Amino acid sequence: MTSTPYTDSRQNRFLHYIIVGVLAPVFLSFVIPYLRTRTGTNGMAYFLGQYDSWQIILADSLFLFLFTGVLFSLGAFVLKKLREESILISLLLGLLITGASYILFLQNEVLQVQAIYEGNGVIYAISFLMYAWLLIYRTVRLSEWQLGNHTRGIAIVGLLVAMNITLGRIGITTPVVRITFAFLPTALIGLLFGPWVAGVAAVLADLLGFIVGGGVGGFFPGFTLSAFLTGLIYGVFLHKRKVSTKRVIMAEVVIAVFVNLTLNTLWLRILTQNPIAVLLPPRLIQNAVMIVVRVFTVRFIANNKQLRRVYMKYSTARH
Repeated sequence: MTSTPYTDSRQNRFLHYIIVGVLAPVFLSFVIPYLRTRTGTNGMAYFLGQYDSWQIILADSLFLFLFTGVLFSLGAFVLKKLREESILISLLLGLLITGASYILFLQNEVLQVQAIYEGNGVIYAISFLMYAWLLIYRTVRLSEWQLGNHTRGIAIVGLLVAMNITLGRIGITTPVVRITFAFLPTALIGLLFGPWVAGVAAVLADLLGFIVGGGVGGFFPGFTLSAFLTGLIYGVFLHKRKVSTKRVIMAEVVIAVFVNLTLNTLWLRILTQNPIAVLLPPRLIQNAVMIVVRVFTVRFIANNKQLRRVYMKYSTARH
């Protein structure tokens, strides 16, 4: 059976998902910490205290050599394949895996996860930050600030930011979850103007919402970062793309898992001092329901023929 460009493309995407999205983060965040712990190297302080044991020094040097080698190879591979969309998805997947291991390490005193090893905090942090920086670099490298006609573009973004603030104060409360549609203006800005405009607009909406709301609950910059990342993700997945159900689901799952369940839960843990094990279960239910609401709403708004004719007149996606 001869291969075709389509099958080759599918094979390449699959390899990117496996290598960049699964194998590399698992090796960096689980295998290396496990090997270091098994050989008795529990952190740099212990390592320095065993300077007279050449076996421990040699073993840990080997593990750190493998660790940095994988980091270097990962960076070189991603830079080579930077423009392929499968790399974006792979980096997001890797970011979720390494981020989850780092969060679990920070909370391991409470959660007591067996696969998380003490003394490897730097390993977990560097793995997570490597994926974060690669993702930021890819987004910066391939994205542009685009507002089309600047006056009209700024006016539209301002209107949508105002809608974001208003919709954030209106919701449907049920016994299980509270449903709001504040996400919709952010998704539309990402769809129309791209990731950077959407990210900055989400930050403005967060700051203005705090000011307009009278400072209720206090200001916390972590949630502002989450707002920026939400806008960025919408722009990456929706701008200049065919807004298919699969693509909308991918965007919403990344936002739910990485931003809402990981980062926002961490911010709540810092603010309330409640254990993540207490905070997470109700948030899982909330996000499971909201993923369905968000996917249906964004898909409908983005593909409704009448609405599409209106907002595509102002979108930079047509340029």
